[in-house]
Amino acid sequence: MTAGSEAGTPRAPGSAAAPPGPAGRVAVAQRQARVTLVLAGAFAVTAAVAAVVPHRTGAWLPLHLFLAGTVLLAISGAAPLFAVTWAAGPPPSGRVAAVQRGLLAAGVALLAASHEFAWPGVLAGLGGVGVIAALVVLAASLRRTMAAAVGRRFDPALHAYLAALTAGVAGSALGVVMATDSAGSALARVRTAHVTLNTLGLVGLVIVGTLPFFAATEARVKMSRRATAGAQTAVLGWLCLALAVTVAGFLGSWPAVAAGGLGAYAVGLGSVAVVLLPPVGTKQLAWAGPRLLQLGAGLVWWTGATVVVAVQATRSDTVFTPAVVGALVIGGYAQILAAALAYLAPVLRGGGHERLTAGFRTTRSWVSLAAANAAAAALAFGSATIATVAITVWVLDTAVRAAVLWRGATS
Repeated sequence: MTAGSEAGTPRAPGSAAAPPGPAGRVAVAQRQARVTLVLAGAFAVTAAVAAVVPHRTGAWLPLHLFLAGTVLLAISGAAPLFAVTWAAGPPPSGRVAAVQRGLLAAGVALLAASHEFAWPGVLAGLGGVGVIAALVVLAASLRRTMAAAVGRRFDPALHAYLAALTAGVAGSALGVVMATDSAGSALARVRTAHVTLNTLGLVGLVIVGTLPFFAATEARVKMSRRATAGAQTAVLGWLCLALAVTVAGFLGSWPAVAAGGLGAYAVGLGSVAVVLLPPVGTKQLAWAGPRLLQLGAGLVWWTGATVVVAVQATRSDTVFTPAVVGALVIGGYAQILAAALAYLAPVLRGGGHERLTAGFRTTRSWVSLAAANAAAAALAFGSATIATVAITVWVLDTAVRAAVLWRGATS
């Protein structure tokens, strides 16, 4: 498989070329993704600053700026691009894309500001409603792309996106309940269910739907022969059932049920690695290097954090402790996001195969891999100082590489 196809966009994994579709669809999807991912980058910088600058709400602010801002905007940019490229469906209109990203960015900003500055709860609730509206618009947009798509082999990924967005709407609705002080005595249970739905559900299911295809693209190999549509659907169904059981256990104060659901979810993640991901060798590692290793390391941290939460659920009323959330978010999701953007950024820059190859060299960062895992380990063991240093190194390295990439795009 070659490194790219139309306008530098990755070809459909395991095929000679992406299926035909509406003319110019990839170029349109790329333009929309570029704008959305730049906005995601702005939220990432803001979250990094909030992580080191003293403020009232502690870890809550950088966590929500990163997850609700950076990660959801990255999903909003990448999911339609993948759907358009891999399934050969029509991209959303420019107006729909702009409304969706505007609702999400404004909603997250209002939610963060309201919580940080102790504004009336109704304003935080309004921010949450904006996030929910953005997720609904994105789901409708992806559903339209799916309905008109030429290629059907990517339906499992699109189904995973819709399942993830459903979990996100439910999780965000619980967030609105908390923001407006409507949870009452059930606040702790609602908060835990909110975290579960938004991390393991919204973010997690998007990654699960994308990995079988994107890992093959990242490694420049064919998809695993085991990753049939039936296998992908079965894994997705298992994870959705595990997620539902976990949330029911938390809301109903049934620790054994929640722990069982989390254990089943961890088993599902193991099946993603064993069944759905393609085997890679020294050739693939030599080319993709840290990008590919970050995908794998992210999956390991994600699975490990899930297992720890399952153990916590059986032993204590306190789950999703700061150490576990830090390991999950930084070691798991942030690493996977960094690996994905390290591949996508050169692709979206465009300019032909020579510029694409140069871009891949620019984003191939062993510093990023080392700093990310050092930060995750430090957070897991409660060393905030080491984590801060490692995250700072990671952010600076990423910023320098992004500047080099941008300079190449504008020169």
